[in-house]
Parts: sequence; C-alpha cells; structure tokens
Amino acid sequence: MNFQSVIEKLKLITVEPILFLYMMVIFMETNALQELIYIKSCITLKNPVNISDCSYEMKDNQTDATNLATEWYKYNNTCLFLFTFISTFYVGSWSDRLGRKLPMLIPPIGTVIAACINAVLSYFIKIHMVYFFITAFISGITFGYVGIIATSFGYISDFTLEQSRTKRIVILESMIFIGCTIGMKIAGLFLKHVHYERELNNFVMLYIFEAIICTAITVYIIFRIPSYSLQEPISCSSLFSLRHVGDSLRTIFRSREEGKRTKIILILITLCLIYMGNVVQFTLGYYFLKTIKWDFDKYTNLYSVQFAVEAIALICIFPLLYRFPWVPDHCIGMLGLLSRFAGFTVFGLSALATHSDYMVYSCILLFIFSEFPVPALRSILSKTVDSDENGRIFAFTTVLQNLCFLLSSFVLMTLFTESSFKGLSFEVAAGLQGIAFFILLYLYLTSRSCRTAYEAI
Repeated sequence: MNFQSVIEKLKLITVEPILFLYMMVIFMETNALQELIYIKSCITLKNPVNISDCSYEMKDNQTDATNLATEWYKYNNTCLFLFTFISTFYVGSWSDRLGRKLPMLIPPIGTVIAACINAVLSYFIKIHMVYFFITAFISGITFGYVGIIATSFGYISDFTLEQSRTKRIVILESMIFIGCTIGMKIAGLFLKHVHYERELNNFVMLYIFEAIICTAITVYIIFRIPSYSLQEPISCSSLFSLRHVGDSLRTIFRSREEGKRTKIILILITLCLIYMGNVVQFTLGYYFLKTIKWDFDKYTNLYSVQFAVEAIALICIFPLLYRFPWVPDHCIGMLGLLSRFAGFTVFGLSALATHSDYMVYSCILLFIFSEFPVPALRSILSKTVDSDENGRIFAFTTVLQNLCFLLSSFVLMTLFTESSFKGLSFEVAAGLQGIAFFILLYLYLTSRSCRTAYEAI
C-alpha cells in the first residue's frame, strides 16, 4: 500500500473520531458522576470531619449511602432525559433541513460548559447534590450524546451508498463501544485514589480533561466536516418552529407502501426494549456491584473489558456474519438479543450465588454479541425510510432512547431499591430482551424479501 492509497483511506474517516471521543467523554462523566453523587450522599448522611471517611475503604454504612445515591442519580437522570427528550425532536429535523454540521457542533459546546460546572461542584465537594440539576439541564438542551449519534449516523447515511451502508454503520457503532471502553478505563484511573483532602481533587481534574477533549471535538467539526447547502434561511422562528416536531412524528406514522409503517413501528418497539435493558446495565450495574462489595476500580475494570470484548466482536465477528448470503440483518439482531438475555439472567442471579465474582465475570463472554441488535436495526431502518428522512429517523430513535431511560429509571431503579433481591431488575431486563427477540423473529418470518447484510455490502 503506497502513500497515496493511505491518504485516500484516511480521507474516508469523517465522523468516526467525533463519535468515539464524545462517547469516551460521556462514559467518563457518567461513571465519575455516579461516584461523586455517592460521595456527596455519604457526606449528607454523616457530615464527617474527614471526607476520606466516605471513601469505599472507610465507609461503615454502605446501604444507606448507596440507596440515597441511587435516588439522587435517578432524579438527575430524570431531569437530563426530560430536557433531552424535548430537544431531540428538533435535532433530527434541523440536521435534515439545515445540514449536519450545525447540530453536530451544539453537543460538545454544551458539554464543555457542563464539565466546567461539574468541576466547580467537585472543587466544593460538600455542596449538595441538587446543583447537579444545572448540568443536567445544560446537557439536555444541547442534545448531548443524542445529538452526536443522530447527526453522525445521518451523515454516514448521506455519504454512503445503500450497498455499503451496513458496513459503515457497523464501524460507526463500534466507535461507541471503543469510546465506552476507554472512557470507563480513564474514569477508573482518575478516581482510583481520590485525594479528598485536596480541593483540586481527582474529580476536578477529570472534568477539566473532559472539557479539553470536547473543545478538541468542536475544533475538529469546524475544520473537518463540510457545510451543507441550506434548504431554507435560518431564523429564530424557523429554528424553533413546532413544524420540526411534526416532521419527526410524520416520519414514523405516515402511510407507506408494502407495510413499511408497521415494520418501522415494530423495529422502534424492539429498540425500546433494548434501551430499557441498557438502563439496567449502565445505571444500576454500578450500585448492584456495590451491594456485593465491589469497589469503583474493580467495577470500571469489569465494564472496560466487557465493552472492549463487545467492540472487538462488533468489528471482527459482525463482518464475518454478513459475508454469508443466508444471514440477514434480522438474524444478526436475534443473535445479539439471545446474548443479552443470557447476560442479564446470569448477572442478576449472581446476587444469590456464593461465588458471585465468577458469575459476574462470566457475563463478559455472555454479553459478547449484545451490541449486534442496534446496528442491525439501524441498518434496516435506514433502508426502509427515504433518504431525506435519515436524520429524523435516527433522531427519533434517540428520542425513544431518552423516553425509555426516563421511564425505566423510575420503574427499574425503584424496583432495585425496594426489592430485597437486588438482581430482580436484571431478570426483568432479560425478559424484555426475550420479547424483543420474538418481535424481530416475526419481522424476519413475515418479510417478503429479506435483504441480507451480505447483499448490502
């Protein structure tokens, strides 16, 4: 491979670094916020003279602090997802009408502001948790990861042919999980030994690092992502018109030929069930592992390895499957749902096991195909809707994702705190993945002409 061919290959890289870096930042922030809320909950309960008494090694009342942290994290998530739910009705329509670049710039700028506020709240470690609602509001109205996902997948759909779209979507999807892996590991390294006696503690440094990364993302978007020709002049009335909400809803519910509307709705229901499982995995996993006496470093090591395994499977095994003509996107998605069902079931039952650590670590292999369903379903959706609807359909999937997080956070986190069997939420999540499997099986069996991933490539 000569130098010129290397340059040509590098030119194909566009939104992949954006999604990778932003998801890395999001998982750094999410895990740091969970730990920080826990520390502040412990301070609220005990008001210790030495804040180090609220570290994992020194605390003597784990249950009360964990339950209080779970409650406040639930309230914070509700605030975040409520504002994100409202704003994402606009991001998809904006990106379809005004181009991908402008909506893509908003999330990293908002994250820089939110990171600076979180750094201040970390510097004054005894400030109450209620002030985190400020950063939840800012992250919500600036679209957050929802905006980055919608605009990134919309951009890829714009600049790829249908024949190669599945491959590019898989590559882009893998950026999410590589970013998650590295983000969790970085959070673990920052917070492995938190020096509470210093006002410039590890939480402050992590959030400063986050702001620097998001600034770099903003610069990259400005100079690397091309601007689209606008379909209409920009004005406040056009930007914030309720027409954008109507456009998003019409994309889903308008009449389509060959039963495509029913197909789209069933795919969205399947995605909802998958997203509800993600609430349990990413939101409750941390607090669940604390109940079986895992510390933050051990938790981040587990999830970073798990995400790495899932990303490798997405990059290496997924492409092998679509080379077989008889393997459609539906079957790849069903394989992933079986993997999720097995992983959630064993993870939840580990709360009852004597040697729970072995069961938890076995979930790394059980979850290996767990991220196959989402790219498979996104690929099916992108081929079902019209080319000028890709931004709206991807934005609507993230609207649903936020709605699922909003509702599931209340239901499943309440189930977690109230139930004596702490693994019950994971068993419920396993059941939801089973329902999603049968919906996808129905779509496969009733499909007139099942276009395979091999044919798409």
